[in-house]
Amino acid sequence: MRVALEELTSRVTASGPDNLPKIILLNGNEPLLLEEALDQLRDQLRQFGFTERLTYQLETGFDWGNLTGLGQAMSLFAERRLIELRVPRSLGAPGTKAITEYCNNPPQDDLLVLIMPAMDKRQRQAKWAKLVESCGWIADGYEISNQQFPGWLKQRLQSRSLRVEPGVVEMLADKLEGNVLAAAQEVDKLQVLASDGAVTLKLVSDSLADQARFDVYALSDACLLGDSPRAVRIKNRLQSEGLEPVIVAWALVREIRTLAQISHALSIGGNKSALFKQHRIWSRRAPIIDSALQRLDSHACFELLLQAAHLDQSIKGQRSVEVGTVWHQIECLCHSLCGQQLVKHAS
Repeated sequence: MRVALEELTSRVTASGPDNLPKIILLNGNEPLLLEEALDQLRDQLRQFGFTERLTYQLETGFDWGNLTGLGQAMSLFAERRLIELRVPRSLGAPGTKAITEYCNNPPQDDLLVLIMPAMDKRQRQAKWAKLVESCGWIADGYEISNQQFPGWLKQRLQSRSLRVEPGVVEMLADKLEGNVLAAAQEVDKLQVLASDGAVTLKLVSDSLADQARFDVYALSDACLLGDSPRAVRIKNRLQSEGLEPVIVAWALVREIRTLAQISHALSIGGNKSALFKQHRIWSRRAPIIDSALQRLDSHACFELLLQAAHLDQSIKGQRSVEVGTVWHQIECLCHSLCGQQLVKHAS
């Protein structure tokens, strides 16, 4: 059975101690949300009699007999045991075999919890994952998008019984964008500072540092979505952090090349769905690419490629920078990718 990560505890509570699955897989790319869900799960299971907890970390040389031999190893301290296994990347062949054996013959009084990064499409279709889903639960934790972030912040503030002044959520979202851990820490800090439970703009302004976590992928997405002000803000942040311009240029050029190839193929009658599949653009990212394709035709993409080539030459010192510094050229490329007037240069 598949469940949402945030619904896991209520599902466990509703099932009761006698109807729990033998295996639960937690997966997601937000460590804070995974750890909070795991803490809540532990608390609930403790009430159900799982007072002994065994923890393992999958690493080189891990002995999978720790799991496959659980049925023969009786608990010394409790009738029921919680076994946690953290998987940094993937199970590997020995791991899939061990998990399959565990699912086919689980210990009577134990519950195995796997904690791992978000599963990709290939992992979800694997036989071992299908087996886990059929005999246990897979709890999916999704990344919080920019659009979801304000709502998540508001809900978290309310869960701490905090009353917020209009504009507080927007300010927090702007300063903490993309950093779930920092946002959670900020809410906890506000809970302490707001002795009467009232969170004002002044209180937030006084306590909040700009902790927005940006990277080159966030910059690319902002440009593809045509959000020029946000793109410039991210670019300024990357520049202030000392990121090498070549890394930023690489990320932008990669997206431009993809757009150019798809746009050209569409102009000669190509099928968009097939092209997206060919270029490994999956469903969650498709709307972002589609937004750019609606603004930029094949000619515009050619101009972007030319502009990107000039930027590459400037970074390598093969071209004078009469049009401005490298970072200025990056900003111009961002504006162009956002769909503003393209900057043309003589070749």
